Amino acid sequence: MDTNFYIIEDDKVVQNLLKKVILKSNLGDVIGISDDGLQAIDEIKRLQPNIVLIDLLLPEIDGISIVSAMKEVKCKTTFIMISQVTSKEMIAEAYKEGIEFFINKPINVVEVVSVIKKVKEKMNMVHVIQSFKNAIKEMNIYEESNQDKGFEVSSDKDKIEKILAQLGILGEAGNNDIIEIILWALEQDKDAGKNPIKYKMTEIYNDLQKRYEEEYGIISNVFAIEQRIRRAISRALKNIAHMGIEDYGNDIFIKYGSVLFDFKEVRKQMNYIRGKSNYGGKVSVKKFIEGIIVSIKNPI
Repeated sequence: MDTNFYIIEDDKVVQNLLKKVILKSNLGDVIGISDDGLQAIDEIKRLQPNIVLIDLLLPEIDGISIVSAMKEVKCKTTFIMISQVTSKEMIAEAYKEGIEFFINKPINVVEVVSVIKKVKEKMNMVHVIQSFKNAIKEMNIYEESNQDKGFEVSSDKDKIEKILAQLGILGEAGNNDIIEIILWALEQDKDAGKNPIKYKMTEIYNDLQKRYEEEYGIISNVFAIEQRIRRAISRALKNIAHMGIEDYGNDIFIKYGSVLFDFKEVRKQMNYIRGKSNYGGKVSVKKFIEGIIVSIKNPI
């Protein structure tokens, strides 16, 4: 998950420092900055940043009131509060309203980086746990449905969906594109297990875009298709990495860690999650697609 930040701070020096720390440390992108709390509320609702760095003491409206207002509208943004206030009562109130961490002024760069990494790791874990819950729920529904119908998973589409569910990405936007590409590849080459994809991915994206338009009347952008697929596969990499961290003997981690990804990239992602690296692993769309095809053609 790419992390987007919004900064609410009335001190220009602190604004610039926080932005510089975020960008220089490769923590994410800064999509907005404001010194006006009321304006910030509207922009947060519109931009939906992942993390907001917010000063406790602001003109017109204080940081705690902003956090409280955002929680009332079910905003999923995570808040990190920044202030030189030492009042235990005010700090306790801030935590009660839903902030994740409190950074003291004057700003310490090491502390800022450490706190943000901890918050990101927690957010990733929450996302992964929710993905697992969704995947388990989907698999239970899926199995119950098939049992009721009196048949086992047998079609290629069923097999693809089962793998995507095991990876925790069946609900991701790009999973339909992945399914379409794999089904197309299997149809194009009956020997797909030996030589899964003979075409360049750019050609496949273009073909998929044309098929969407001709067969379903869906107007789609080739770049958008590629980005949906990459985001879904990146999420699968993160989920696999978390599985490996929690249990190196996890069956799904062992089965797909090196088949769908370059295992060096899986290790990089694991180190990134552990905070041992500033960079996560990279994905190869072609390897991922080919890996699923091979898994379908040659089930273990």
